[in-house]
Amino acid sequence: MNSTLAYLRGRRAWYVRNFSIWGSDSEAEFLVAVLETVGSDKRIGFNQIALGGSEQEVDFSSLIDMRGNILPGTISNPAVVILPREKTGAFVKSINGSGSFSVARADDSVQSVVVDLLIFETGA
Repeated sequence: MNSTLAYLRGRRAWYVRNFSIWGSDSEAEFLVAVLETVGSDKRIGFNQIALGGSEQEVDFSSLIDMRGNILPGTISNPAVVILPREKTGAFVKSINGSGSFSVARADDSVQSVVVDLLIFETGA
């Protein structure tokens, strides 16, 4: 057997059908400096602020694969691939550790986009 195929078959993988993506990407992110004065003390803080968009964070444990199995709460080094079912696309914004990921639709003019998800662990 091909070593790449053997590697992929040795990892857990899930296929989730008809997943609806309603989140949108933030339109801009700004780095903001804040000055706070309390009595004679002055402090400077930095923060990153995203303007626009609605974040859609998905926990792995909230998904059900095509066989009816609930995905585990944590996946070792997960990878998420979006397989489009419609003309309008979507993308993975970020993998948030081993328990969740964030997604967004590519076009803000539509309400939601239906996609299939291929989720697999890449190991340690």
